[in-house]
Amino acid sequence: MAAAFILAFAQLWGDARVRGVLWRGLLLTLLLFAGLAWGVFTLIALIEPAGWPAWAVKLWTAGGDDAAAVLLSMLLTWLGFTSIATAVMAMWQDEIIVAVEQRYYPQHKGHALGLGVELAMGGRAAIRVALINALLLPAYLLLLFTGIGPLILFIIANGWALGREYLEAVAARHVPLGESRAWPGQHKWDSWGIGFLTAGLFAVPVLNLVAPLMGAMMATHIFHREREEAARGKKEA
Repeated sequence: MAAAFILAFAQLWGDARVRGVLWRGLLLTLLLFAGLAWGVFTLIALIEPAGWPAWAVKLWTAGGDDAAAVLLSMLLTWLGFTSIATAVMAMWQDEIIVAVEQRYYPQHKGHALGLGVELAMGGRAAIRVALINALLLPAYLLLLFTGIGPLILFIIANGWALGREYLEAVAARHVPLGESRAWPGQHKWDSWGIGFLTAGLFAVPVLNLVAPLMGAMMATHIFHREREEAARGKKEA
C-alpha cells in the first residue's frame, strides 16, 4: 500500500496527462461550489424577517443574513466536497487509470468503460458518500468536543465507501461486470487501505483537491499487483 501511494503521488506531479485531469476537475469543482454559494446567498436574501422579534430583525439586517449565508455555504462545502469531487473526477477516472497502466502495466490493457459507465459509478459513489456524511452529521457535531473525533469518524465512514468504488472502477476494465463488483469484497484489506488513505487526504485542506486522483491511481496499482501475485501463485502451484 505504501508503494502504491508513493508511485501515485510521484505520477500525480510528473505526468502531464494526470495534471491535465487535475486542473479540469478542479475548475469544474470550483465552478460548482461557486454556483452553490451563489444559490445560498440568493436564497438567504429572499428571507424576510417580518414578524421576528426586534432584536432578531436588528441582528439580521446588521449583517446576520450575510453571516448565515457564509456559514451555510461553508457547511455545505464541507459536507459536499467529498461527494462532489468524487462525482466530478469520475468523468475522467478512466483517463487516470489508463495513464497508470500505460506507464507501469503496459502488458495489461483493459477496455474503456465509457462516459456513461464512469458517470454511473461516480454518481453512485457520490450519493453513497453524501448520504453517509449527512446521516453522521449529528455524530460529527457531538464529537466536536473531542477535537479529533470528527476526523476519525470521517476517515472510517468515507474510507469504506471510497475504497470499494475505486477498486471496482479499475476491475471493471479487466474482468466481467459481476466479478468487478465482487472484487472489493474479495480484497477487503486493499479496499479499506485505499479508502482510508483517500479519506485521509480528503480530510486535509489542499490535499483534498488531489484525493480522488490519488484514490484511482492507488487502486490501479493495487489491482494489478494483486493479479500478478495471484498469477505467480498459480504458476508455482
